[in-house]
Amino acid sequence: MRCRKIISYLNAYVDGELPERQRPIVEAHLATCESCRGRLEEIRGIDELFQATLPVPPVPDGLATRIMAEARRRQPMGIPERRSLLPVWNPLQWIAELSAPMRLATCATVLLALVAGLSLDGRDVTRRNVLIEQGKDLYGLEWFAPVPPGSIGSIYIAMADQLYEKGSGQ
Repeated sequence: MRCRKIISYLNAYVDGELPERQRPIVEAHLATCESCRGRLEEIRGIDELFQATLPVPPVPDGLATRIMAEARRRQPMGIPERRSLLPVWNPLQWIAELSAPMRLATCATVLLALVAGLSLDGRDVTRRNVLIEQGKDLYGLEWFAPVPPGSIGSIYIAMADQLYEKGSGQ
């Protein structure tokens, strides 16, 4: 096995957490590789440092109270505390946070998209055609009809109309 793989196993080997099937492989490699044995000794040295118990100083009385008082004192003025943990849902809040030029660019983009959508409809939008199309849905608004074009419902209605027209002509 390569040294890189063995080195990745050394911490688990020192801690006794290496699976039994990998332990003989690591030991065989350590018997032949001086570099990996050096790494093993470094890891054991670090473990000995951590196992040495150092005295932990006691926490002074009232430390948490003093820390919280200092945090309240340093709270910036003008920023009110939140009253509710639940966020207020406002889907258009992002546009209110934009600068004026960005809002103008956003509105222009939406307007351009609407105009492009109208022009890509495939129909010639002139006053004459609009007068001819009276009574029909224009400008792609037929998608908001109860039965959108191309749907199964519109196909059914078209077939039913054809059958009705054939039946009434006889």
